[in-house]
Parts: sequence; structure tokens; C-alpha cells
Amino acid sequence: MKRILVPYDFSPASEKAIKFAMELSDQVDELLLLNVINENNTSEKLAQELQAIELKFQNMMTAYPKTGVALHHKVLSGKFLPSILKVIDDEKIDLVVMGTHGSRGWDGFFMGSNIEKVVRTSPVPVFAVRGEANLKSIHDIVFPCNLKLDQPEILLKVKELQKLFHARLHLLHINTGKSLNEKMILKLEDYAIGYQLSNYKVTVVNGANIKDEILQFSREINADMIAMITHGKRELRHLFTESITADIVNHANILVWTCTS
Repeated sequence: MKRILVPYDFSPASEKAIKFAMELSDQVDELLLLNVINENNTSEKLAQELQAIELKFQNMMTAYPKTGVALHHKVLSGKFLPSILKVIDDEKIDLVVMGTHGSRGWDGFFMGSNIEKVVRTSPVPVFAVRGEANLKSIHDIVFPCNLKLDQPEILLKVKELQKLFHARLHLLHINTGKSLNEKMILKLEDYAIGYQLSNYKVTVVNGANIKDEILQFSREINADMIAMITHGKRELRHLFTESITADIVNHANILVWTCTS
């Protein structure tokens, strides 16, 4: 992990995202704060807004302690999602950290369809931060998973995530069919062995609503984070669709990490 992007709108939610991103200082070389402003502003209004944002950024950055991480900011005029994707590509971003209000949806420009679009289209992992998340508080990670053994690159990222937090991984399978739970548990164990996972527990839950079951299980074990793997192509049913992941991001009261396959 080298470069982190934090979309920033000076809200309390985005400030919490910055604090969490700075906690990753041992794994980060640069932290880039991005503010996206209305592309329809007049030239005069745009100049005034840019000046005001520049002053806010300067005042804000003086409030954060020196961590050895290069802290920069960028302002773009345009649509939110294309701006995010452009910066990820141009700046060779490795991770996006975004603030959220959980069940109320993303703050400010994060509201509405942007939730699903960012989760679906980001080519790099995304942390959705709600509340005061920090490295030392992450002990239990819920990982809703399939039973496929053809995703070594994705599981490598999950293992790196687990190592970063020194956390226990809870492998969760939502049984929406008629298969016996005992059989599913054995398959989950084979899954864990196949990917050489360690420090994990396996659980199979019966239910028709995948999102609700993931959230309920996370509450029951008092989990600190949920890790979701998605794919934008809905026909790949062995991966969670981006809409389920967006619902998890939008309704979870804990840290959520998403990665698109």
C-alpha cells in the first residue's frame, strides 16, 4: 500500500476518514485529499470557491500531527465519479478511504447512486469509514464468501487485510438453498484450507436475504469490520453483486472494506 485517496468535503464524516487513513501511515507513502466541486459554476464563482477551499485545506492540515506521510490535496471541477476514477488512474492510487453516515447514506456528494457506482467501479479497494475507526480496534472481520477456489489474487488481498489488523477472520456463508449446513461447513473448511487461511472461524447461516443475514451475524459476534468482494457483472453469481455490497456499506454501523474482482 503506497498511496491513499480520501474524497473530502470538510464534513465530520470525511474528517473521520482522514484520521483512519492516517492510522495506516506505516503502510502509506502519500495521502491525497480530493475535493470535487460543481462543474456548472461560473468562472467568477469557481475562482471564489477554489480560493475558499484552498484556505480551508491549509487550516485543516495544520490541525493534523506530522506522521511522516506526505499529505497533499487536489480540487477538481466536474462530476464526482469520473473525477474519482481519473485521480485513481492518474495518481496511481492503491486505496480509497471514504467517510459515511451508515444507514443515512453517504454524506454530501456521496449520497444516492454514488454509493453503488464507487463500490462497483473503483479498480482499487475501498474502505467505508463510519465512526471512530482505528487500527487497534479491529479484532474480528466478517468475510462473506463463496465456496470457489479460483480467486487466489482476491484472497491474497483478504489475507493482507487480516494481517494488517492482526484480526480473526470469520468466514460466513449464507445458505439460501436446501443444502445441509453440515455439508456447507465442510466446504467452508476446505475453502479455508485451499487458501491457506489462518486464525479463522467458519459459520453457515440460513436465510433468504443475504444483506440482512450478513449485518445480523456481524452484530451477533460484535464484529469490527466487514470485508466484501464484488463483481460488476451480475451474471457471475458466485460473487456478491455490487448492489448487495452497496447496501452493506450503506447500512453497516462498522468499518467496511470492499474490493472488486
